Amino acid sequence: MKVTVFNGSPRGKRSNSHQIVEPLLEGAREAGAETKEVFLIEKDIKHCLGCFACWEKTPGICAIKDDMEELIELFLESDYVGLATPVYGMLMTAVLKNFTDRLLPLAMPHIERSENGGFYHEGRVRHMPRQFFIANAGFPGEHNFDLLKPYIGMQGMVLEVYRNCGEALQPGENDSPELFEQIELFKAALKEAGRQMVEKGEVSKETVEKIHMPLMSDEDYMVQANEYWDEQIEKADQ
Repeated sequence: MKVTVFNGSPRGKRSNSHQIVEPLLEGAREAGAETKEVFLIEKDIKHCLGCFACWEKTPGICAIKDDMEELIELFLESDYVGLATPVYGMLMTAVLKNFTDRLLPLAMPHIERSENGGFYHEGRVRHMPRQFFIANAGFPGEHNFDLLKPYIGMQGMVLEVYRNCGEALQPGENDSPELFEQIELFKAALKEAGRQMVEKGEVSKETVEKIHMPLMSDEDYMVQANEYWDEQIEKADQ
């Protein structure tokens, strides 16, 4: 079994998104899966031109020659695919959106009607990987994902991870022991989720609830974040 995550954070390996992906993939590996995390910011992925050559002239093959050819191959050979992103402007990053736009060759041009009255393009390939989604926000509170959740909810994801107070995932040496403990519990739940996906094909409600437990209070996070930025601004002015 192969589990691949496409990380759409511009910060790549330094990102808080990576802090979430890493323990989940660790759990998947412990369950026997082959895993890979792709940092999209390191890849040459040009913008979709909307030319529809992948539907007309070269069905299933994009006219643009860049790294997407190998990434689509990796996407299709995976049993599970994760999409990871920080929240930028209440949505996914442009890096990840660009990647998902370029998956257009995997769809057929004909329009179909869904059972709920919506419309979609039927898939071109027989086997599509099951997917999961990871989003983290630098803000506290639960409303950071209000625009993402309806869109992602339509995709039939195996797991959806929505992590607020994301900057707390890389604490400093002066942070409280309680925060370090909460982060360890959070990562343990992610590890368990990775194991469950591989072993059972689903993630238990109990594990999902543990993943979404608070890391710290909204008020404490806001105070610490504002103090941090006051210090950075003061340093820049010196």
